[in-house]
Amino acid sequence: AIHNHSDVRLVDLPPQTGINYQTINKDINQLPDEIPSPSANAPKVCILDSGINTNHPLLKSAIAESASFVDGEDEFDAAGHGTQVAGIALYGNIEECNASNYWVPQSWIFNGKILNRDCEFDINTIESTIISAVEHFTELGCRIFNLSIGNENSPYDGKHIRGLAYTLDTLSRKYDILFIVSVGNFRGSEEPLIPKDSWREEYPEYLLGEHNRIIDPAPALNVLTVGSLALHDATKGDLQRPDDIEHLSAARANQPSPFTRHGPSIKGAIKPELVAHGGNFASPMRFEGKQWQFKNDDPGILSLNANFFGNTLFSVCHGTSFSTPYITHLASRLLSFYPTASANMLRAMLVNHAAVPEECKTIFSDIHSKEYAKANGRREPHIDLAGYGLVNEENLYRSDENTVLLMSEDSIANDNYQFYELPLPEEFLRRKKSTRELRVSLSYSPAVRTTRLDYRATKILFNLVKGRSLDEVQKHFHKKHQKENDKLSDTISSKSNRTISSSLRSKGTVQCSTWNFKKLSPDFKWFVVVTRQDATNWGDALSSELERYALVVTVADRENEEAQLYTQISQRIDLRSKARAKV
Repeated sequence: AIHNHSDVRLVDLPPQTGINYQTINKDINQLPDEIPSPSANAPKVCILDSGINTNHPLLKSAIAESASFVDGEDEFDAAGHGTQVAGIALYGNIEECNASNYWVPQSWIFNGKILNRDCEFDINTIESTIISAVEHFTELGCRIFNLSIGNENSPYDGKHIRGLAYTLDTLSRKYDILFIVSVGNFRGSEEPLIPKDSWREEYPEYLLGEHNRIIDPAPALNVLTVGSLALHDATKGDLQRPDDIEHLSAARANQPSPFTRHGPSIKGAIKPELVAHGGNFASPMRFEGKQWQFKNDDPGILSLNANFFGNTLFSVCHGTSFSTPYITHLASRLLSFYPTASANMLRAMLVNHAAVPEECKTIFSDIHSKEYAKANGRREPHIDLAGYGLVNEENLYRSDENTVLLMSEDSIANDNYQFYELPLPEEFLRRKKSTRELRVSLSYSPAVRTTRLDYRATKILFNLVKGRSLDEVQKHFHKKHQKENDKLSDTISSKSNRTISSSLRSKGTVQCSTWNFKKLSPDFKWFVVVTRQDATNWGDALSSELERYALVVTVADRENEEAQLYTQISQRIDLRSKARAKV
């Protein structure tokens, strides 16, 4: 075999997939004659960016209002960035839409120009600019804001949250809106010198360095922060001339993009929470000593071209700017299914359906992962790069007989506990061996204070516990009985089956963990217990008497071909409702 040869140091697979020129250069006449407008009550999504070319044939039917917040510039997109972001926010996976030629906008796009024609912002005025833009667009009914911007001169130093991140946290709470924010891009550094020689050879170790921390506003806690995974590894040239390899990419599909940044946020809070596909870096291979370079935008993901007139309809782009609007797209689709959902509910739902791809988990050796976790608050590398992971859309919008979604919006007073008994049917709790899953997520938006290292005025967290009765579980959480009944804490018996510990997930304001069970018992009931604790001496003054939160639980029995989870859980909920009505 070639890899056993003494002169061969590295064996690489040729590039596998990419976007060819024919795809980008689609004839405008091949588009449907008419792209419909969204329904009148469709979700309203605001793109705060470099403006949008609102005349693009795939955008114009979905554009609502435009406004420029940049002195001396109109609302149109000279840079091309905002149009690319808007296309992904509207359609999601543009490659798939293009392959089927199916273009049906399901949200209204509002265009807020906050970046100038060079795609830059003034760090002295950006906070007031965004406050003005958000006030303007919330009055028009926007609930979701995409913010694919970042200050590369302001990597998070692990201390106080300041700047734009603090502004977004405050606005999120004030208006009950969801900001979806990018982690920012890393394109190399002089000090330390990265890459020294080659992106490909130094990948992925440099991803975890101090130089590569998330940048403002990504540390914000009341937002969703999005990192990037690679999708393709072949450039247009590679696809045209497959036998003549000009470029090779640093990452494979579903591995972290070579430009994505890592968390955490304040006090070890998980950041980013989510990832989506945002592109790759390809280095030239023909000339020795040039592997520190990378090809602009390619291999990337497909989006729209702002300068389509006399040019191509589509463009290829790469960067965390373009993974972020994919999550914006999913959030807007959720809002069309659940129009009254709070920003907390949208965050809890998206994170509840996320999982880290195996390709992310296996990119570092076991030894490296263990050493990193030991030095970083037990967070493995994939958590700092991918958070809770990639959103699985299969059951995001609806339950079925194998997978059921339970949702609740509620509020809680300080130093209180709330108990939710999960309506699990006996068949789910069967003793027979087969994998079953409980996935719990909680989200809230606390008041924050930038001068405090505590930052959050209040903390709301959940535990999953089992007990023979509600009374038994309540005793455990009653302070007087805590010591006697300690065996009942956060599912002690199943910690090995849990993806993220209580202490790690509760550092953030959107929290999720998954429990996998091989054997259960109908003798036990399962409860989610929600707790609130205000920050000592100052938290109660900033917090509401009742703080709102959203709770989402997914119950899954995928290995059971005869599962009737949806029917059985619905019946149990109906019976409880009738019992309450009688009382």
